[in-house]
Amino acid sequence: MTGIVTKVQKLTKEFYLQKTEVVAKELLGKKLVYGNKAAIIVETEAYIPENDPANHAARGKTMRNEAMHEAGGILYVYKIYGIHYCSNVVTESSGMGCAVLLRAAMPISGIDEMKHNRNTDKIENLCKGPGNLAKAFGFNHELNFATLDSDELFIADDGEIPQSEIISDKRIGISKAVELPLRFYLANNPYVSGKKIR
Repeated sequence: MTGIVTKVQKLTKEFYLQKTEVVAKELLGKKLVYGNKAAIIVETEAYIPENDPANHAARGKTMRNEAMHEAGGILYVYKIYGIHYCSNVVTESSGMGCAVLLRAAMPISGIDEMKHNRNTDKIENLCKGPGNLAKAFGFNHELNFATLDSDELFIADDGEIPQSEIISDKRIGISKAVELPLRFYLANNPYVSGKKIR
């Protein structure tokens, strides 16, 4: 496939095996790559393995959430409302049932293809919101269980973001465990979806 980004520092398997909240924070500023498309992750949500009824795996393993029970470092892709796909990074060790939702990103390459996928020319809206991000990248159920260490699909380490630039807030669009501050985003970033503190 032409246009694949190479010669970058991919995140290691060990990165994804960390606690889910840690991965959610540390994914901010990292580069999501799929084929010729790439974007900087600016917003995530953690769905943790304990005391989190909003987690898809909270009631145990099902056909839908099976990917969440694998060891960290793969994608968990599901459809909501029968329309939109959402992409998640599976975290921690096998059997834990947890993941990080990719909520928003800043496009940096493959933008024309993203515009086509999203049917919009507004760059700031291409990957704003989990459904839009998945559509811009072309993520669908075929990528459920896909590993994040291939030459076509991976997340690259572009360095760490200072803690002072990371905002913790309540997650969006859920009805359970709404009080948990498990949404993380970059302060004052125009590509972040939903309400912002700053």
